[in-house]
Amino acid sequence: MTSDTPILEARDLSKHFRIRAGMMRSETRTVRAVDRLNFQIAKGETLALVGESGCGKTTTTRLLLLLQDPTHGSVRFAGEDIHKLSGAGLRSYRSKVQAVFQDPWSSINPRVRIRDFVAEPLVVNEKLTAGEIDRRVHEALDAVGLGPAHARKFPHEFSGGQRQRIAIASAMVSRPELVVLDEPVSGLDVSIRSQIINLLKDMQAEYGVSFLLVAHDLATTRYLADRVAVMYLGSIVEMGATDDVFDTPNHPYTEALLSAALPSTPGVRRDEIILGGEVPSPLSPPSGCSFHPRCHRIIGDVCKTEAPALRDHQAERCVGCHLY
Repeated sequence: MTSDTPILEARDLSKHFRIRAGMMRSETRTVRAVDRLNFQIAKGETLALVGESGCGKTTTTRLLLLLQDPTHGSVRFAGEDIHKLSGAGLRSYRSKVQAVFQDPWSSINPRVRIRDFVAEPLVVNEKLTAGEIDRRVHEALDAVGLGPAHARKFPHEFSGGQRQRIAIASAMVSRPELVVLDEPVSGLDVSIRSQIINLLKDMQAEYGVSFLLVAHDLATTRYLADRVAVMYLGSIVEMGATDDVFDTPNHPYTEALLSAALPSTPGVRRDEIILGGEVPSPLSPPSGCSFHPRCHRIIGDVCKTEAPALRDHQAERCVGCHLY
């Protein structure tokens, strides 16, 4: 059950990079990795960011995790601008917003016992006794299906699926309000993925935590997400309830993206939309709509000269396309 009050809100969020380009590196160009994103995440809700590699999903998560500062715009958590936090406010945010990444092996120090890895958010951000930390670690391990006895072991003693459960335990041990899930099951065997996805669903139902899901696996997205935001070349081109977007995509890019995915119902046949050309370079994006060079529904010069704004199209649905 989700609440209408946003726990996190991005307002005109942008991240631009200035880089040297040209044969002699004499030109300075701007890469608009993320450009004017607006979205909200409610308590207990899962919002998914989907799109091709290089569309800005990772940069967006880095901004939310305070690994980068925005060029423009803001991210507000419980009404406060997170990039202006300091002291106790900053520690509180780092405790309440956690992350689970694609490869648990890369995020877990192989020389550290599981107890110390899971306990790290508590040690860094909260003032607890050793006994309280042990109790919280044991509770977190138990919640992900691993007993307290596992706390004394080292990462190499666990399978990939178990290591991802440990990563989830570490993210949940501080009782966060928001967890960023960055491709949380893409590195796992198919047989293990459903277990981790169901674990995340169960923990969300029990603790009321919100998720920001970054994924290219559309089947995972449809199962986990309440709403989905489709990104292309740094911008959101369509956003709405997951079932609505998957069943009746409005933006031509969303149509093409979903047409290439396996249908959720076996036996259903659909025509795949083949996009022409490559994703444009963010160093020299097209004029007008950034998708128009590949679009199968282009309607004329307006698509080539005027960038469409993301506008409300239907109830709880918005699209950035001149068709609407």
